Amino acid sequence: MERVGKLQRIYLSVKDVKVVVRPYKTRTAFTKLSSPPTISLNEYLIDDEEVLEYLILREMIHIKLNMYPPIRYTGGLSYAEKFDSVLHFFAKEKVEEIRKRW
Repeated sequence: MERVGKLQRIYLSVKDVKVVVRPYKTRTAFTKLSSPPTISLNEYLIDDEEVLEYLILREMIHIKLNMYPPIRYTGGLSYAEKFDSVLHFFAKEKVEEIRKRW
């Protein structure tokens, strides 16, 4: 998990992120944008490395879009479109395949 987090921090230029693993009944992962930002992951989903990598990447994209206003407030694109434009590490088909695992 540490390796995955380091790679995503390098790719997205997001620093000082805390990762917490807890059991959740319905959540896959979520992010608190406090200082430092905290990513909480569902412990039942971290055994699959591909799912783990996707979840960390997804949450770091949320952090990036909320921390850097020039990215967040560029005109013409919705938040979802900006999110998808940053999520280029996985092909759309791969994202759908990973999402079906949980």
